[in-house]
Amino acid sequence: MRNFLAAIAAAYSVGVPWESLAEGVRTFRSVRRRLEVRGAPRGVTVIDDFAHHPTAVRESIAAARQRWLGRRLIAVFEPRSYTAQRRDFQGAFTAALGGADRVIIGALFHPERYDARTGMDPAEVVAGLQATGVEADHTPDVDRIVADLAASARAGDVGLIMSNGGF
Repeated sequence: MRNFLAAIAAAYSVGVPWESLAEGVRTFRSVRRRLEVRGAPRGVTVIDDFAHHPTAVRESIAAARQRWLGRRLIAVFEPRSYTAQRRDFQGAFTAALGGADRVIIGALFHPERYDARTGMDPAEVVAGLQATGVEADHTPDVDRIVADLAASARAGDVGLIMSNGGF
């Protein structure tokens, strides 16, 4: 919010009229795929987010927690980007995803690019999350993820879908 107000102040300071600023604020639609509400079937709020780096995942989960305070947060993460699939970031992803109540990790995107030394091991991430009390699963099949969520999500839950692709 501070950045938004700072942008308004900066625009005004360089001569943008208040009327133009008011119109810009009124019609501003924000950015796409940043905690974008896609719907609320059966009372389950479904959020689309572009998060694909540990910091973005952590902050998206924190922002969802703040916006939908007190609601169960189900994080669905597709490790699709180069960063997301690197073993180097596995610990950071485990910590970042730990802010959710439940985590579902989808399939690696082009897993053949990595070997056991360089690629993320979703089973290890799941085990790390479970060790801290977070319900977690690795479900590579998107249709199974959808079926699982349709069967288990309850009214009031928030489903946060995070990927940098068309997951």
